Amino acid sequence: MPRHPRLPYLSRSMQRWLEKFRVQLSSADAVLPLSILGLIAGTLAALTIIAFRLLVDYLQLAFLPIDVAEDFEALSIAWRVGAAVAGGLLIGLLFRLTPERAHTVGVLHMLERLAHHQGRLPWRNAVVQFIGGAISIVAGHSVGREGPSAHLGAASSNLPAQAFKLPNNSLRVLAACGAAAGIAASFNTPLAGAVFAMEVLVMEYTVVGFAPVILATVSATTLTRAVFGSDLAYNVPSLSLGALYELPFILVCGVVIGLLAAGFNGLFQWVSVQGQKLPNWLRPVVAGLLLGLCGAMVPEVMGIGDDTVDSILRGEPAFTLLLVILVVKIIATTGGIGLGLPGGIIGPMLFIGAAAGALLSAVGVMLGINDSASFGLYAMIGMGAMMAGTMQAPLAGLIAILELTGEPNFILPGMLAVVAATITAGRIGRRESLFHGLLRARGLDYRNDPMAQSLRRIGVASVMSRRVVVLSRLVTPADADRALAEQPLWILVREGDRADMLLAAVDLVRARKELPDEDGYDLIELPGERLQVTTVDMRATLQEAQDRLMQTGAEAVYVISQTVPGIPRVLGVLTPEDIENSYRY
Repeated sequence: MPRHPRLPYLSRSMQRWLEKFRVQLSSADAVLPLSILGLIAGTLAALTIIAFRLLVDYLQLAFLPIDVAEDFEALSIAWRVGAAVAGGLLIGLLFRLTPERAHTVGVLHMLERLAHHQGRLPWRNAVVQFIGGAISIVAGHSVGREGPSAHLGAASSNLPAQAFKLPNNSLRVLAACGAAAGIAASFNTPLAGAVFAMEVLVMEYTVVGFAPVILATVSATTLTRAVFGSDLAYNVPSLSLGALYELPFILVCGVVIGLLAAGFNGLFQWVSVQGQKLPNWLRPVVAGLLLGLCGAMVPEVMGIGDDTVDSILRGEPAFTLLLVILVVKIIATTGGIGLGLPGGIIGPMLFIGAAAGALLSAVGVMLGINDSASFGLYAMIGMGAMMAGTMQAPLAGLIAILELTGEPNFILPGMLAVVAATITAGRIGRRESLFHGLLRARGLDYRNDPMAQSLRRIGVASVMSRRVVVLSRLVTPADADRALAEQPLWILVREGDRADMLLAAVDLVRARKELPDEDGYDLIELPGERLQVTTVDMRATLQEAQDRLMQTGAEAVYVISQTVPGIPRVLGVLTPEDIENSYRY
């Protein structure tokens, strides 16, 4: 019998240990091994994000005539336009030199891979994300760090896991660990990173999934704080709700921002769909030209915009300027990321939410509902509500703003506004999550029903029956006796190089008792039930096995592992009843 597939750089004893470890990871309750991997994933993600952040800061200070990174307001119009256009041209060149399938990056790419590719992230997309994301941020495009951070963090743990042939159910968890760690490392927000991964990416909360994600964010945050310090992303003065009678107005603000989020999602999706009509390499060029035009008029919309958000939180920009910033930022973001710039969307959403919240606060001052000292609080409320409404992730929006600002007085009014924005965008605005809407627009769907989620968590190796023997169609009595001595439940009947039939071992036992003097037995002609079979790899999840059964019309699957020469080794058998029982219990 061929041995288990080996990685040539590992010893025989390590190969045996790795095989046992793969089986452990296939289980639905593999909390301990996944937690260990979560710590490793967080460390790898942190190292990747540290390298990414240092590269971006170095390039901005080295190539732009500024003393502080992201200080685009200090640049002349020529420099702002030139940087934006040059960035678009460079990304267009990058797209021209790389395969089109490598151009999908960020959170949308991860959702697609989790839904339709068993959580396997290609290395080419990660490379494009690293280079393209750095160019976008350095050039001042209206993008955030969280998209590249999540993607690069996920890839830094997912790619080694693929190299070690870990089961697909664990790849999903490790992708979530890496993404959460990437966001935590980039923004110094461990809890927000974890909640984002669970609420937006995997869309479920389980102990098996949450524990390793938490450990990943802890390890990532610890490393990045050692390098960059523990400063908060935004400098917020001490804020508090003026009076409880403001809560109805805050509810109204949540509704208004929910409508804004729904409109933003619709515009973003329209731009993305229309952009598909352009050649891949041309889209970032057009985006660069658009950003150059926006940046020439309103430099505040360029870059990640943390400095502008800080000024909004302090109540500095006037009403008219805030309105202009809000409108131009929406245009720059939807036109940039919607056309495929490899950057994140959450940073711009927080910017837009802060501007919208501050504008609503100004309206409240005009109406005598609140005073000007509450601008910062309403800006924070707008940030959380916009993020929640756009992504349909209320908890992620709430926790993110709490950690980004460190302001606990935000919680009560923030909870009210976040829920109002989420319901308004989802029900009244009839908009699903921005990412899921984009997937659907591309003809893809993200299956998140309870059954699919449950089956994705379990690998076939932990459920399959190992009591199986492989026999040729024609067997001698001696061959039959040797096979039955192993006390199998199933006999996989092989004809030539294919195994097409599954026979209950009891049928061969009965034949040996009733026809003991036969010279041989034709296993296909023996009385008994035959099951048509198909095959799945040992790394597959129960969801993949079920999909395989439905696609082929087979009645059972046999689980294989590929040897180095390409010869499959049969490991076990899985029936629809086994899958159903795993989901039920």
